[in-house]
Amino acid sequence: MQSRLRFLGQWVRNPREIGSVTPSSRFLTREVVERIDPSRCRHVVELGPGTGVFTQALLDALPSEAHVLAVDTNAAFIEHLRRELRDSRLEAVHASAEHVDDLVKQAGWPAADAVISGIPYSLLPRQVMLNILAASRRALRDDGVFVGYQYSRMLRPHLIEVFGNVHYRSVILNLPPAFVYASRVRSTAP
Repeated sequence: MQSRLRFLGQWVRNPREIGSVTPSSRFLTREVVERIDPSRCRHVVELGPGTGVFTQALLDALPSEAHVLAVDTNAAFIEHLRRELRDSRLEAVHASAEHVDDLVKQAGWPAADAVISGIPYSLLPRQVMLNILAASRRALRDDGVFVGYQYSRMLRPHLIEVFGNVHYRSVILNLPPAFVYASRVRSTAP
C-alpha cells in the first residue's frame, strides 16, 4: 500500500512523467518478464522503473550472476530503489533513457540482453521517443529484445520504424488494460 501511495504521490507531482496512477499488476509484470526469457539474460536494462514493481520481479526471475541497470529521470524513484531494493545485482541510475547505450557501456557491459521500458511514450515529444528507442536498439546485442508496456497502441509503428519488427499482446487484467510490445534486434551481417 505504501508503494502505491508513493507512486500516486509522484504521479500528482509529475503527471507528464508517469503514465499511470497505480503500479502495474502481477499479470502485466509476468507478461513482460516472460518476454525476455530471464534464464538466458545476464544484462537487463529497465527504463522508467518507478517504485520497482518490475525491478523486483526481474531480480526474482534472473540468475544470480545477472545484473539490472534501472534508469529513471525521477530522482525520488531512484532513491527509493536504492533504499528499498538492496541487491548487489541492481544499479539504479538517475539519467535520461535517451543515453541508455552510453549507460550500458559505462556499466562495463558488452551489450544488454534485454531492455524493458515502462516509459509513457505517448507523453513524450516524438523525437525524444525515437531517441530512446534508437539508443535502446544500440544498447542491445544481436537478437536482444526490447519490451515496452503501454496503455495505448501508439508505440507499435515506432517500434517497426526502429527495430523493423514488433509482436504485441494485450493484458486486460491490468488496470488500466495494457499492451506489451516486443521487438528483437536482427543481425545486419550477411
